[in-house]
Amino acid sequence: MKSGKTLSAALFATLILSLAACSGSSATSAASSPGRKPTPTGQPQAGAAAAAAVKSAWTEFFNGNVPIPRRLKLLQNGQAFASFVSSQEKTSLGALVFQASGTVSSVRVQSAIGQATVVYTILLGGKPLETNLHGTAVYSGGRWLVSDGTFCGLVRLAYGAKNKLIPSACGS
Repeated sequence: MKSGKTLSAALFATLILSLAACSGSSATSAASSPGRKPTPTGQPQAGAAAAAAVKSAWTEFFNGNVPIPRRLKLLQNGQAFASFVSSQEKTSLGALVFQASGTVSSVRVQSAIGQATVVYTILLGGKPLETNLHGTAVYSGGRWLVSDGTFCGLVRLAYGAKNKLIPSACGS
């Protein structure tokens, strides 16, 4: 069984990865309407190709080897978390971000509402830290993004639900 301190540190690292994915993002929070086709450069909104796009976005988002600016573009409403990411990336816990990664075990696309349910695992140093986590991806601006709700859930898990460090974008 994992110690609470190790779990919190790893979840914090996951959070920072997720947050890092938001800084510099121009994504909007509204999902595309179900009948609307993606732009020629957009990702598919339905079917197996959409599930593959979600899996790819999540894997990249949680990959410590991917540059932070790229990861920042994979989080819904990322700009709302930019200052938090900036303040945390130089901490010892933030350093864990570069050791963390994620794998996706399943994606269930709900194209009618522009969302997908994702089951994933966070790895630290290549070893599972947390398994079978459930999150949401949103289809916004022709792309699949890690939802800000999923990210905020990871932040709350890492810091505790009432911690003063939780970004205001996560609500109270």
